[in-house]
Amino acid sequence: MNEMSIKKSGNTVEELKELVKNFKAHAMTLSSAAGAGHVGGAMSSAEWLIASWFDKLDMNPDSNKRDRFFIGQGHITPGIAALLSMYGHYSREETASYRRYASPFQAHPDLGLKGWDMCSGSLGQALGVAVGCALAAKFRGEKHRIVTLNSDGELMEGSMWEAIMFAGSQKLDNLTTFFDFNRIQNYSRIDDTNELEPLADKLRAFNWEVLEIDGNDMEAVLEAYDKALEPGRGKPFAIVGHTKIGRGVSFMEDVVAFHSKAPARDLLAGGIEELGADFPHEQMLKWHDEYTARMGEELNAKDPKFSKDYSWNIGDDMAVESVWTGIGITEGFRSCMDSDPNVIVCTDDSHKLIGLTDEDKEKYTKTNQYTDVGCAEQNMAVVSAGLAKEGFIPLTQGYTCFSMGRGYDHIRTSIAFPKFNVKYFPTEGLLGGDGAMHECLEGITLGYYLPNMRVQWPSDVNEARKATKAAIHEVVGPIATLQERAPKPVVTTESTPYKHGVANIIRFTGRKPNFVDAFETTLSTNWKGQSADVAIIACGSQVSEAMRAALILKEEKDLETNIVNLHTIKPLDIDGMLKATAGVKVVIATSQDHEGALGNIVAGALLEAGMEEGQKFKKIGVPDEFGQTAKPYELVQHYGLTAEHLAEAVIGLL
Repeated sequence: MNEMSIKKSGNTVEELKELVKNFKAHAMTLSSAAGAGHVGGAMSSAEWLIASWFDKLDMNPDSNKRDRFFIGQGHITPGIAALLSMYGHYSREETASYRRYASPFQAHPDLGLKGWDMCSGSLGQALGVAVGCALAAKFRGEKHRIVTLNSDGELMEGSMWEAIMFAGSQKLDNLTTFFDFNRIQNYSRIDDTNELEPLADKLRAFNWEVLEIDGNDMEAVLEAYDKALEPGRGKPFAIVGHTKIGRGVSFMEDVVAFHSKAPARDLLAGGIEELGADFPHEQMLKWHDEYTARMGEELNAKDPKFSKDYSWNIGDDMAVESVWTGIGITEGFRSCMDSDPNVIVCTDDSHKLIGLTDEDKEKYTKTNQYTDVGCAEQNMAVVSAGLAKEGFIPLTQGYTCFSMGRGYDHIRTSIAFPKFNVKYFPTEGLLGGDGAMHECLEGITLGYYLPNMRVQWPSDVNEARKATKAAIHEVVGPIATLQERAPKPVVTTESTPYKHGVANIIRFTGRKPNFVDAFETTLSTNWKGQSADVAIIACGSQVSEAMRAALILKEEKDLETNIVNLHTIKPLDIDGMLKATAGVKVVIATSQDHEGALGNIVAGALLEAGMEEGQKFKKIGVPDEFGQTAKPYELVQHYGLTAEHLAEAVIGLL
């Protein structure tokens, strides 16, 4: 289908069905090209999206009278990109940059997209925004429609039912919502967490008119749409569309993994053939790969340059392995759960985000050590509080912005204030592929300034294992252990000293075959002190960048560096930091959070203790902005957090 030949209205049923096929093929191709992207839900809701944009609604962005369209499950961005391209806002080639550095097509949509009205990706918010828009139209006597697409998993968020209740009580008959009821959420089926049926009866109880249909039947969708748009009903209209994830492609259809999994490239052609679509997927893949390579070259060109290349695993020595820290946390979970029946996972359908498997889920469900509240972070907090009150040790996880951000007041009141023994393991920092809506850069701040809450951020997989066991069985009371999602350099060993609350001081001793062996690590309480020119205070994977920066500074400028691995951020090892900064000329504080997070905490502690005359201080992190989508290390480069950037900053201050 020619991308310039699509009509924006007046399409026949058969033409709309053809548009659905090409929409699905386009969305599948983008997800496959990037190796990520929630295409399954885009395919289950395709009929509603196409009927809305190419038949029933006026989506002309230049018209003040245009209808408003919102998507709650903003993660279906392969479909959003395909939709905007089909409507004429972008060419196919432009969409081929999907989920790559500097692309307008991030992992979740924002207002930077042409023709788009809403930032989304945090479940349970778009419907409330739509209710506000519907109310505004009523106040002004305007006749445009407000239409939403929402997922079934969203209905586990309390904010959805607040919006539903308010819309019904306000009789907002200019609001229409389609619930994509495919019965699959992040890592589970709906009935594994919270059964939503009888959904139609629940909605009717909130004064909504409701129609249940086969949501993948275009004729049924169009008929339901016509009923929903009839004026004078005096109540909002809900269409419960029973659909299938990945509809139309046999290896994807109704498969839980394809909620978020991308179809493999070698399966793409067969999937598109099953759809009966004529789509240039090979050209799209070529455009995607060319764009990715070009962006990588541009970022590499911007990195500070030295006399030689100090990149990871360059040359014949200083070899390092990269492993996801979540593996260490999961191993810590299993060890503690196997030895203590009171240790229990309480998850928000995020068990795989921390590394637990479906086999773990089955095993610990049988021993009453696993419960899943579904997409409901506030409920996860208070359920965990109740479990802790009764003597359990709940382990929670999820993206920091949801697990801690959405649930903050519940954590504050029901966990931190009574000092309940709840353990948070949120995913934090520059995640890369998940973008700004999931990429929380406020985790240190959320935990540090909350009374009674401890905070730690281990540097690698080995330290994560130790930190997890300490959090569960050494710390009594609430604690947040932050973890990063991508594989990170392994810069400690099983024998590396570790103690919760005590920083490690690290010194470069000379090149070795393995990177980790080129450094000496000592607990700050045991460190006797060594003269240095620089101190770099870091947490998380920035510890590894600080270690590499020490190598650069020694070999390029003959500068000695004290690296402070501040794996425990609260309580803060002030004495250890003072030891490491004594006599140095420059102090750097760095983390993969906003620069004021760790930076301000460290600066405040050092200033209060009395920094030495002439010492210079710099905080290095993400500036006051939201994150973005790219490969994880591309974001480290983009925000100037690499070892090369750290070394350049030190040299500039001397």
